[in-house]
Amino acid sequence: MAEGDLPATPVVDSPERVPGALALLGLLVFRPIDLHYRLREAGIRAPAGRIGQLWREQAEGGRAAGAFVARMLLLLVVLSPALTVLAGLGLRLMGVPMRGVYLVSAALCSAVGLVVALVSGLASGVLLGSLASVSMLAGLHATAGGAFGPEHGGGAAMTVGLCLGIVSGLSAGSIGGLSNGRGPSVRNVQVAAIATSLVPMLVWSSASTVSFAGAVAASALVAFLTCAFRLPFYALEVLAQAVAYAVERFTGKPTLRWVPVRHHNLSYLPHPFLSRHLALAVRSRPAEVLAVADACLRSPGNILVGWPWVVEALERAHAQEASAEPQA
Repeated sequence: MAEGDLPATPVVDSPERVPGALALLGLLVFRPIDLHYRLREAGIRAPAGRIGQLWREQAEGGRAAGAFVARMLLLLVVLSPALTVLAGLGLRLMGVPMRGVYLVSAALCSAVGLVVALVSGLASGVLLGSLASVSMLAGLHATAGGAFGPEHGGGAAMTVGLCLGIVSGLSAGSIGGLSNGRGPSVRNVQVAAIATSLVPMLVWSSASTVSFAGAVAASALVAFLTCAFRLPFYALEVLAQAVAYAVERFTGKPTLRWVPVRHHNLSYLPHPFLSRHLALAVRSRPAEVLAVADACLRSPGNILVGWPWVVEALERAHAQEASAEPQA
């Protein structure tokens, strides 16, 4: 083979780097940016691509793409409906009034997810189908059963809107992170939130009263912004960061592996005590500081915390390497 016929870079295909089905779901929700780079390192060219794109990669010899498709479809067509049915039965045993057959709505959500996976993206279809399947337990079955008051009352409208906003808000950040390798900008989140609130207003205005449609739209807007900016997780992140810092500060035990910025990519608010925590370790453990700083660069709310410590940790590591070199 002539030298010019060789590929410019070696072809990477590492199916063992593709996480299992449940791990994929956790990474999609909490660490989609890390998952983006992990799938790229495994050899998948389009982590957020359509099923057709991924199957084409598989046909070209990409075993990683085939493993990714198989595990995502397992989530969508097997695990998600099973979880929905079990959760519905559990709610009914707890005394929550429910109406309808959960398996039917779960199957419909899986079918819609498959359509989205074919025309938009596999990750989009899996997230929207799986989250919608579970949320319909409250947004459809419990609402129709009267768990939140009259079916067309204010409580029912708010529940429907909350379910819609939660599903779309969580999915928007995860899909954007997996697709681009970075979190969606604040402006894009705001635009998507407005669009999410307009859809139920248009749909329910013709099918029900204007007040019901307005309540659905308003609650969907609030829920979308809350979930897209991951505000419910922030209180836990602040507590975890404070505890990790306090433990290392007062006991000397290394706790940088505990910091929440390493376990959640889409926090849009800064974590207190993080820079002080990095300062404790920058002299003794520059490699760990670099790992946390890299995680900060993937977190929209902590990116400004990461940059200074990247530079300082690199300088410290370089100085240590220079002092360890034998003198001539």
